[in-house]
Amino acid sequence: MKKLKLPEHKAGIWLDQETAYIVHVLGNTVDKVEGLISDVESRVRMAGEGKAYARYGHAFIDNQEKTQHRQHNQRQHFFKEILSHLKGTDFLYLFGPGQAKNGLQRLIEKDHDLTGHIAKTAAADMMNKRLAVIETLAYFKSEDYKQFKKERRKAMKAV
Repeated sequence: MKKLKLPEHKAGIWLDQETAYIVHVLGNTVDKVEGLISDVESRVRMAGEGKAYARYGHAFIDNQEKTQHRQHNQRQHFFKEILSHLKGTDFLYLFGPGQAKNGLQRLIEKDHDLTGHIAKTAAADMMNKRLAVIETLAYFKSEDYKQFKKERRKAMKAV
């Protein structure tokens, strides 16, 4: 009996602090494209707001640490939401303009289902959905990706 080879499920993820585009590729065709918007708040300024600090004797007190901690938790929640859309994915390509892709990469490496699935993490400019699809397809057709698969196959045989 002949073994059926299922098509690979690959995903390209373009993300920054505010949005993420997840391009699901099944075989060599785009299966679907998802757009996610984060709840990470940037600097919130209230109308009529004065100083960002208060003076207490000789000490100045501000809420910067509290704001940074809240933003960090919101970012982690956003990354976990992205991870929930990646179940069953064989290979991942992460790209984006800022440091958010590195934070997502660290979370993926902690996830037992997706460990070792990241093919590449790359810097990229601002993009819309259409450009994210083009970039994802270009990567998964490139020699760089083929080389990654070859090396991964060798590593799996060695184990």
